[in-house]
Amino acid sequence: MNVTMLYVGSSLLAPLKDAEREINRGYNLNLRIAAHNFGAPLDDDGWREVDHGLSQADVVFVIHVMDGENAARLLTSLETYRTRHAAVIVINCMPELMRRTRLGKLDVSKLSGAFAQNGETRGSKSKRALRLFGTAGSWIGRQARAHSTTSATISAKNDAANGSDNRANNGNGSKHGHGQYLKLVDRLPGILRFVPSVGAMRDVKNYLNIFCYFLQPTPANIRAMVLSALKEYVPDARLAKAEIKIPAPEHMPSVAIYHPDAPQLFETFASYQSWYVTKSPKSKVQSPKSAEAILDPASSIGLLLMRPQVVSKTTKHYDALIRAIEAEGLSVIPALSTLMDNREAVGKFFIDNKFQVPSLKSQVVEKTKDQRPTSKNQTTDNGQLTTDNEITTVHSRVSQIVSLTGFSFVGGPAMNDSEAAAVFLSDLNRPYRSAVSLDMQTIDSWRASQTGLNPVQAGMQIAIPEIDGATEPFIYGGLPERGVEPVPLDDRCLRYARRLKRWNRLQTAPRNELNIALVLFCFPPNKGNIGTAADLDVFPSVWQTLRKLKDDGYDVELPDSAAALREQVIGGNADRFSSTANVAYRMTVDEYRRHCPYVPEIESEWGAAPGRINSFGGELLIQGIQLGRVFIGVQPTFGFEGDPMRLMMARSGAPHHGFMAFYSYLAKILNADAVVHVGTHGAMEFMPGKQVGLSGECWPDRLIDELPNVYLYSVNNPSEGTIAKRRSYAELLSYLTPPMENAGVYRELATLKDLVMSYRQTDKDDERERLFESIEEYSRLSNLPVERAGVNHPS
Repeated sequence: MNVTMLYVGSSLLAPLKDAEREINRGYNLNLRIAAHNFGAPLDDDGWREVDHGLSQADVVFVIHVMDGENAARLLTSLETYRTRHAAVIVINCMPELMRRTRLGKLDVSKLSGAFAQNGETRGSKSKRALRLFGTAGSWIGRQARAHSTTSATISAKNDAANGSDNRANNGNGSKHGHGQYLKLVDRLPGILRFVPSVGAMRDVKNYLNIFCYFLQPTPANIRAMVLSALKEYVPDARLAKAEIKIPAPEHMPSVAIYHPDAPQLFETFASYQSWYVTKSPKSKVQSPKSAEAILDPASSIGLLLMRPQVVSKTTKHYDALIRAIEAEGLSVIPALSTLMDNREAVGKFFIDNKFQVPSLKSQVVEKTKDQRPTSKNQTTDNGQLTTDNEITTVHSRVSQIVSLTGFSFVGGPAMNDSEAAAVFLSDLNRPYRSAVSLDMQTIDSWRASQTGLNPVQAGMQIAIPEIDGATEPFIYGGLPERGVEPVPLDDRCLRYARRLKRWNRLQTAPRNELNIALVLFCFPPNKGNIGTAADLDVFPSVWQTLRKLKDDGYDVELPDSAAALREQVIGGNADRFSSTANVAYRMTVDEYRRHCPYVPEIESEWGAAPGRINSFGGELLIQGIQLGRVFIGVQPTFGFEGDPMRLMMARSGAPHHGFMAFYSYLAKILNADAVVHVGTHGAMEFMPGKQVGLSGECWPDRLIDELPNVYLYSVNNPSEGTIAKRRSYAELLSYLTPPMENAGVYRELATLKDLVMSYRQTDKDDERERLFESIEEYSRLSNLPVERAGVNHPS
């Protein structure tokens, strides 16, 4: 007896294996369940496995398949083996697949005819069952089609602010959130008692029962779902003889708080708080915390978890990350999120309704002459600068939000309502991040891939959350090659937890205790090019930034002017060390090896440390100046100035010793709390490694390490800005392009400029003579006088 399951995600595999084992143990059916993840297009070998499974299947389940390439091939196979399959159960797929649903007398491709033949569409109960069937079968698709951004934004925002049951609205104002469908499931058993159990209506009733099990994917419900399909539709004598009793669906809350050490889910924050404080987690690695510090909003991380993963008990990756965060002394509020809309879980568990006041957006806001709203700066208790928006919106229970769902904040897998997400998250005013579990490819394939994430995974779990404003797409777990559920990448969980702790310190530490590093660029390497960036006057911008930092309470020794700042950077002891900028620190090779574990790999590319770049007298030079607790550093060059593209996301290679030493200094010696890269753009994010979804073997990941990274980036370069976000975990702060640009030269003057440059660069006398004659000719054409000075031509 064979069942083939085609689905998207990682939450069903373990419950399916459990179902196979338990059903065989209980009924001796020799059942084999073949499960295939359709999260990305399959290769030929993968399709051969799928096709073989379909050729042997008695029952086929198709769930969440939206990919056109997979669906096209699947449609052909379903038609080929149509007579073999006793039932094809399709849930929430693209319409072409939904029409392949077949159970007994129910054939969705001939749905209206089947009902008309039995005369059943005339009864109100049958009509209601038919509507429920259409609703249940494609609820995500209906959500996407019916969605109206405007109404959803306004209603959901107001619902969230009031702590009510908020879900995205469709264009008619009716709610179609995932939680709404869970309430439908609660009512379905009672409704189905009144649905006729004859003809095709019996099969509609069976489909809706199966849907109830699917939407609450506990191991027991998945087992019941498979058994129900086998019992009702597979003509096997063993099934007829077996006394199969199928229990009613287990009910799980639509949103709740989960913790790996807790005996149950918590449906209120108060119940979780009571357990967390009095029976705090017993993790051996957890840092001790006083009762006052537990669940302190200033040091609590809000995690959004996929409900199906928790309900199906496939939570090893979640558990490891939760414990890693707690080991850093932070508290966690891990909330189950509905598939379609995260606002319900956030509003219920991450916002303290006792302290809420109306949002600024619902009040009268002062406007300037150009009609731009203004807000007054205020200061929080810990000295952090804030605005009226923070004071007048919501009181958060968390300092950061990390989504582990892999979907958009509002819309789930079906669509993205970034406007509604932006309104909600802006009012909450907390950093929003999205970490990635490899659910649509295996850990092994990710490690072996130069690209990193496959297109579906990159689009679904990185690009779409970015539209909502999510940052730091950090890989923390995924499916192993032969595993049945996601597992953690322990080293990545630890690194991510430490990054969250670093970001948290920026919110809570007194400003005069924070070490900030501002990094300038210099390309090509030359004193005159220090502080270069596209569309940005760097030194005046840095000086203004320093002045603002000083005004806001940071420990800054402010130079008298931007010109004085520039002179300090490019002058100082630069001549003594033959460097392009002042040397702030001299790192010995022993110190370099102690702080950087990657030295042997770099030496295989660049030779023994310290190398020839940014070194002097056997030491590595860190260029920059220290101004109080603010360090102005000069990022070392690529190392391949004649071919600057050589290292960009290369398959092999490494940054040179000077480059690695610079970032090791920031993290391990300066102990920077944050790094600010000034202007578009530097070299770090282009170092060798995966394109997206970096691993610990990728050089940008190694270079930035645990440092919070803020990047001042030109607004007119979103493509390379995206690279900085994804490959260096940067938070981008955009600046506008200047209203005017240099006019440059044109026509004959442009040619003349090129000739002069060539003349200066050549050292061959005959070529210089030829070039000078051309310069004379174009000078006359441009009405510019030229004079020869002696025998040698002027240079």
